[in-house]
Amino acid sequence: MYFKNAITCILFAVPSLVFSQIKIDDVGDGWKSKVDSAIVLIKNTDPEKYQVLINNCERVEFIIGDHSTTLPPKTIVITVKDVQHPSINNIAAILVHESFHLKIWNANVKLTPKEEEKAAYTWEYDFLCKLPQVEDWLFLNAVNNIIKYSN
Repeated sequence: MYFKNAITCILFAVPSLVFSQIKIDDVGDGWKSKVDSAIVLIKNTDPEKYQVLINNCERVEFIIGDHSTTLPPKTIVITVKDVQHPSINNIAAILVHESFHLKIWNANVKLTPKEEEKAAYTWEYDFLCKLPQVEDWLFLNAVNNIIKYSN
């Protein structure tokens, strides 16, 4: 009986742990697990942001570059520099921010680039405010960019 219950628990738990909707490139040491951890953090912190992420992102890739970005309609691209940073909060903030851009793209909403960036950083800031422990520099980055794109 114990064995049957254990199997049943595993079968119900696995779908919530596996993100079949989002394929993550498995290219760097622990990069895929860091992104998985960031997705779990988003799911547990802000269900609205999580829904936007899973509804608008099918793939996460990595790139050598200056800024994480998107490849519409359904891909988030995270820089090597960002994924190598030790903060899972940073990766979660990137996923929240970039999935907002994908949402705008997929909804065919027309905003100026400045309006879209301001909205994306505001969306990210809202997420950061819900995290139990977040680095000050992440808040400052979001606030500074909200101000920058408000002018």
